[in-house]
Amino acid sequence: MYFCLRVDLDYVPWDTPDAGEFGHGEPAVLLRLLEVAKATGYRFHFFASNRFLRAFPAGGDTILGDGHDLDWLCKYPEQAEERYLASRELFDSIKHVAVGLATREVWPSDYAPFPGLAENRFLSSPAGFVPPGLIHFPVEARAAREAMRAGMNVRAWTDASKRQLRESGSRRKGTTLVVRPQVLARYDPKLNHIREILDIASAVGIPVKTLRELTKESEEPGNPTA
Repeated sequence: MYFCLRVDLDYVPWDTPDAGEFGHGEPAVLLRLLEVAKATGYRFHFFASNRFLRAFPAGGDTILGDGHDLDWLCKYPEQAEERYLASRELFDSIKHVAVGLATREVWPSDYAPFPGLAENRFLSSPAGFVPPGLIHFPVEARAAREAMRAGMNVRAWTDASKRQLRESGSRRKGTTLVVRPQVLARYDPKLNHIREILDIASAVGIPVKTLRELTKESEEPGNPTA
């Protein structure tokens, strides 16, 4: 049983379509998320795309410096091999090794295996196909970006997320909630709704953890899932 706040970082200032839809507030909200983490004592799990790492290498340093986990956001699994090699160079530039990856969609079952994939230990993605050798953490809660694009308001999304956490607590299941700071900047700039969701996790006794922490725990001797 766990709650992971997965924070996907893909903002760049020159992305006109996303900026037109959600604005340019990601840098400020990212700092607010780090402040929320400090105030609550929680660790969040950040996943950065290649273009974010190129544009904001200092952002990765800040996240790691605050004690959070950082891994790779694989935006295009069908092109994973080429982009994975580039991601390794980008993580090397901030002296960090990614050990997991996240996708917005199900990993394609007809993917071409490549050596670099075996360097990873886990995958965060919607329920579906998982490449052999990876621990899978399914994403069942509706991501903020997709919810807002579908016309759901932030109040309804928050309430739905809280309901899912309560259900997960009663069923002793894990929940991963995906957010993007750029989207939060438009719909929850003060992060009041994120705080509500974190408060519910605490109220029902669900520990807030990162997927790296959960992977390490699953590999410990004596763990039934190891």
